[in-house]
Amino acid sequence: MQIQQLKIGQLRNIRSCQLELSQQLNIFYGSNGAGKSSLLEAIYTLGNGRSFRTARHAKVIQEGMDSFNVFAQFRTDQPHSQKIGLIRQRNGDIQIKLNGDKVTKLSNLSKTLPMQILAPEQYELLSKGPSGRRKLLDWGVFHVEHSFLSLWQKALKILQQRNQALKQVTRYQQLSPWDQQLIPVSLEIDTKRQEYIKAIEPIFQQLLAAFLPSITTELNLYSGWKSGESLEQVLLRQFALDVKTGFTHSSIQKADLKILVDGQAAADQLSRGQQKLVTIALKLAQVQLMQQLTKRCPIFLLDDIGAELDIDHQKVLLDFLAKQPKNQQIFITSVHLDPLKRLIKGYNRVKLFHVEHGVITEEKVA
Repeated sequence: MQIQQLKIGQLRNIRSCQLELSQQLNIFYGSNGAGKSSLLEAIYTLGNGRSFRTARHAKVIQEGMDSFNVFAQFRTDQPHSQKIGLIRQRNGDIQIKLNGDKVTKLSNLSKTLPMQILAPEQYELLSKGPSGRRKLLDWGVFHVEHSFLSLWQKALKILQQRNQALKQVTRYQQLSPWDQQLIPVSLEIDTKRQEYIKAIEPIFQQLLAAFLPSITTELNLYSGWKSGESLEQVLLRQFALDVKTGFTHSSIQKADLKILVDGQAAADQLSRGQQKLVTIALKLAQVQLMQQLTKRCPIFLLDDIGAELDIDHQKVLLDFLAKQPKNQQIFITSVHLDPLKRLIKGYNRVKLFHVEHGVITEEKVA
């Protein structure tokens, strides 16, 4: 999976640019505020339909403009290049076309252009609520288990119907038809999540040992309901609470990926810096597992490596990247080039770009 050509217009301080990219390593350097993160934001939006930096779409659009646009020509395992384009309006409307055809589901973007990102906005994964960890887990399951999306969509639809029914019923028996549908789908989703965690844990542990050799962690899944009870028992027991509040308190939409140290939440045991390293190891493990199980390489985005990691841990991360398959495309932003020179020497195909005031200029690799 490699982007060959990228065009960006009216996105933050990038008024207009057109880039020919390396299929392996692309490095963008420049001072803070130059537009490096905005470039990664444009790429990420192509694969997800949204920014990784803000939920407010209007903030991404250049001041005084009505929309931003991103276009890419890219390669997959198909014999011919493909094209994708996206326009986001200030009012939130979005238009996406893949090879000239309209795209109406953002999941189709993720499937077409899978991406994994490491950015400062991602490093509070352990300390914030379960939503981010659940999304990260489901990103991984989605990309290695083809049936997961349809199962999740089915469960979500049943949950929505169940929540509507909660406003009308007075006895649990009236709700039973929805639970008879919800329970088996929820258990199947839970099984796929459990299998994914079992598959990724040894890779995660190996990577984490390189970053934090003195820390022992464990990955656990909170399924979304109390352990030791069946989902059927939990839904029955919580019926009165669900009716009172008008929504379902326990099911797969409440799941959480638990990262533990000595049996306790890692966020309570580790420093902020150590938590960042755990997050990095987990995301790198997802990339590696996807490569192993699907033979596909998600585009890897690394924003501002020097701001979040000391020299020693930068070296560990760069050593990992240097060992990636030849068809793994990587984008890295940095204020300084010095930490990346060692990585540059390990690649045959490298492109170097300088970013200044939203202007991106390709430079020769020394």
